[in-house]
Order: sequence, then C-alpha cells, then structure tokens
Amino acid sequence: MKKLMITLTLMVNSFCIYAQNTQVETEIRKLEETEHKAMLARDTGTLLKIWTSDFIVNTPANRITLSRKELFDLVRAGIFNYTSFTRDIEQVFIKGGMAITMGSEAIVPVGNNSKAGQTIKRRYTNIWMKQNAVWRLTARHANEICTQ
Repeated sequence: MKKLMITLTLMVNSFCIYAQNTQVETEIRKLEETEHKAMLARDTGTLLKIWTSDFIVNTPANRITLSRKELFDLVRAGIFNYTSFTRDIEQVFIKGGMAITMGSEAIVPVGNNSKAGQTIKRRYTNIWMKQNAVWRLTARHANEICTQ
C-alpha cells in the first residue's frame, strides 16, 4: 500500500509539473510571436514591454549590443527594418523562472541594411526570465546560416 501511495503521489506531481510547463510554453510562444511581429512593425512601445532594460544580443552582424536603448537606436536608424520576418520555434526549454527558445528565422531587410532585399536565414536562441511575475526577453543570440 505504501508503494502504491508513493507511486500515485509521484505520478500526480509529474502531471502537475507537465501541466505547468505546458501553460508556460504556450505563454512563451505567444510572447515570441508578439516580439517578432513588433520587430517587423518596428513597434518600440511593445518591445519596451517585452525586453528587459539590460537586454543583451549577440547579433548576426557579429557584434554584441549591451542594452535595450542601443537596440532601439538600431531600430530607429533602420538597421532592423524588414519587409518579411518569419520565426519557427523548434524547441522551448523551461527551467524554473527561465525559458529558452531555439529555432530558425527568415528575414528580408530593407532600408539602411547592407543586405536589403535579400532573404536571410538564421538560427536563434532567445532567453526569457520571469521578473515580478512577468516574462521578459533577457538575452538573444542569432547568426546567419552559411549558404556554402
């Protein structure tokens, strides 16, 4: 009887953890969609709500940005200006107050981008952290996929 109770308790706990992770994954996927649409629209108001103030990015241009302000400056300068931006989330990993998404993206930049008009495929990793009960994008790495 004792073994049965322990087994049932473990099964219930596992189900609860799975259900919580499923809810978090759904929330993170929605946030990813909101963030990528905001980037496409150059909607800094929405990005202000999603990105932490110390949001850090290892960009496909081989540079590291150290703040949300620096990224906003790049958005305003037209460096991050796209006619198309798609994102395919391949994996969401959740661990406590952190969620990591990984996948692929395809962008078509315009304006002041040296690759304007070209379709650029890249891999990305986004790191989300829960701060004061709100998920915020904290760090990102993206790199172009070599075509050769």
